[in-house]
Amino acid sequence: MKTADRVAPLTSPRILFLTSSAFNNVTGGGITFTNLFKGWPADSLATVHSDPIPVARDVCEQYFRLSKREINRLGWLRYIPMSAQPNTSPVMEGGKAQQMVVRRTLLKLKTWLFGDGIPQEACLSEALEAWVSSFQPTLLYTILSSNEMMELAEKLRVRYRLPLVVHIMDDWPCAIYRGGLLSFWQRRKKDRLLQHLMNVAVARFAICQDMAEAYEVRYKRSFQWFQNAIDIAVVQRFVKNPLVVGSPIRVAYLGSVFPNAQLQSLVDCCNAVQALYHEGFAIRMEIYSPSHAAEQYREQLVVGPAIRLQDTITDDEVFFRTLQDLDVLVLPVNFDEQTVQYIRYSMPTKVPAYLAVGTPILVYGPAEVAQVAYAKKAGWGMLLTMRDMGALKDALKRLATDMPLRQDLSDRARQMAAAHHDARVVREQFQTALYSASASNVAFS
Repeated sequence: MKTADRVAPLTSPRILFLTSSAFNNVTGGGITFTNLFKGWPADSLATVHSDPIPVARDVCEQYFRLSKREINRLGWLRYIPMSAQPNTSPVMEGGKAQQMVVRRTLLKLKTWLFGDGIPQEACLSEALEAWVSSFQPTLLYTILSSNEMMELAEKLRVRYRLPLVVHIMDDWPCAIYRGGLLSFWQRRKKDRLLQHLMNVAVARFAICQDMAEAYEVRYKRSFQWFQNAIDIAVVQRFVKNPLVVGSPIRVAYLGSVFPNAQLQSLVDCCNAVQALYHEGFAIRMEIYSPSHAAEQYREQLVVGPAIRLQDTITDDEVFFRTLQDLDVLVLPVNFDEQTVQYIRYSMPTKVPAYLAVGTPILVYGPAEVAQVAYAKKAGWGMLLTMRDMGALKDALKRLATDMPLRQDLSDRARQMAAAHHDARVVREQFQTALYSASASNVAFS
């Protein structure tokens, strides 16, 4: 590891990271945290998490996986399943058909009562307390994300008298605990906990500037903003020549697929590519997404022979080489109100990588979403801000054939990557902010 990668390693705060998304090379959150914390001394970083994705140990080596000892549902709620699929739980006796009937009934009851959430309690188990005490943290950094994670953050903060840093990745406070007869109770609890944690935090981070500005108004506290960053010097050898276009045209989306984020607009892109293919236009579309989440949408996405759905690319060399070899990248966002509310202020992990390579980008989504607004303001993407299949087909064709447009978009994208997303700059700013937060004097009642 180069000395320049470290920030004052001999005096680094001992960070306890509480998160639902740990360090990995698969998910957006995992990649973002890896890039922001790179170079932090491994013995000064420990993660408490509930992430089902296998963790990576190149940045953080110490992990505590949350279980029912720390996060649990009360009373009869613990018997409500997370899906309708049968299992071998002793409380679910009988054949598979009987189990599925029982599970579906419980799920319907859960949805009727609590909507998209379910009440859970958080506690400091003996195992967790022993693990944290052994690590001896000096700072608590967390992305929160639910009532139980907020409760756990507060318990850790008070128990170990830690300065708190909150980092918000998307506008989940406006989207969770909806529907259901009793969901209002969960929302009230969420609002109370979140405002309290915002008040007591010594630093608050947002994922982008738009979120920081909006949250300063909403929570009446100051916010900095940090998102994923790319080592621009390393990526230079993968820069795309936008005037070189293959035959067939290779269009691609790289990233996670969620129904409340980009699924429907990505389906639109697949349909548009398939329609062009049937019309005789030489074009193909490739989707690289974590299979554990994307496979369930295969029938919606793979609408014909022009579409391919593949697992995510976890190797950096292969990832950036693939971006370079592609002809058009798509950045889709759903147009429905629920999606806009949830990811209005989100900034996808893939954006800095897209920009740094310079492969021309089609941005397809509502204008009021931060990532679309960013593309419009900086001029690094071809925008389509209405849902129209004919216009989408025309946009894909133009982006594949208009060489001056391709050159202009590529140049602007690379300029923005160098100016705002260079990891050497962003990482230093992020880690310096953690140092400053650790040095804060915090009074505990």
